Amino acid sequence: MALVWVIDIVVILLKILGGRIRVNPVLRFALWLAVLAGAAAAVLLLGIVLVLLQRSLAGQDPLPLLPL
Repeated sequence: MALVWVIDIVVILLKILGGRIRVNPVLRFALWLAVLAGAAAAVLLLGIVLVLLQRSLAGQDPLPLLPL
């Protein structure tokens, strides 16, 4: 049941972002900013994971201690 609610919310948000539901332009702009920030965070996280994987496969310490 919770999955149905999540899907409904996603569909409503996509309709708002696509312009099929008329809302305040400030809300639409804020939603687009949230989507872009989430995408940027996902790309950053993917980059960090790939660097850690490369260091691990190369036999290096994946998380070296930073000198203070």
